[in-house]
Amino acid sequence: MQENGEIPQKIELSENEKADIYFWDAIEKSNKYKKAHWSEYDIDEHIENLTDHLSKFGKERMILFEKTLQEKLSELYTAEIAELSIILECDFKKENGVYIFDDYLSDDGFIYFRCWLLLKGKEFFEDIKADIQSFVSGKYSFDVADCWAEGLLYVADDAYAQNHEDEESIIKDTVYELYPENDYDGMNRSMSRKPKGGADLHTMYPKLVEEIGELRSK
Repeated sequence: MQENGEIPQKIELSENEKADIYFWDAIEKSNKYKKAHWSEYDIDEHIENLTDHLSKFGKERMILFEKTLQEKLSELYTAEIAELSIILECDFKKENGVYIFDDYLSDDGFIYFRCWLLLKGKEFFEDIKADIQSFVSGKYSFDVADCWAEGLLYVADDAYAQNHEDEESIIKDTVYELYPENDYDGMNRSMSRKPKGGADLHTMYPKLVEEIGELRSK
């Protein structure tokens, strides 16, 4: 009860708030190695556990998960996240102490990379959106040689198929029908600016580039 003796009103969460809670709860509960060293983490195992976790719920929960997944992928469609992908994945060379990156990103590869980021959980998601150099803050542990998680795109449908074998892609198709504006792979996507490449990334993100560059050079 409140200090004035009144019973507080029950707080009703919106559909988006509930979907956000469901999404991150599923991501984190299915990761058995959240606090472990990167060498113990397995993407395929995480995705398999996530699929099994979602299969225990009804269709509506799976639709909310897929809807939220598509929204989060769209939120990560930024120049800064693209630059993180370039630093972690693209070819590079070092000249006079400066790392110089090729800046080519494939559309599909960038989707799979963003899926990989989402599997790291809500805290990381918020940190990385605020500053991609939080990747090397010391709070997180990664295998930077394996930065794709394409399987996350199919989790909701695979979970539904465990109990409804005759219906394929029904969750994704339903979300596309209900929320067409969430299309993370559509032609209308845009970034606030063009991602940088070359030597610019070392200037923009010195700590990140130096730590990842040294690691990838081993």
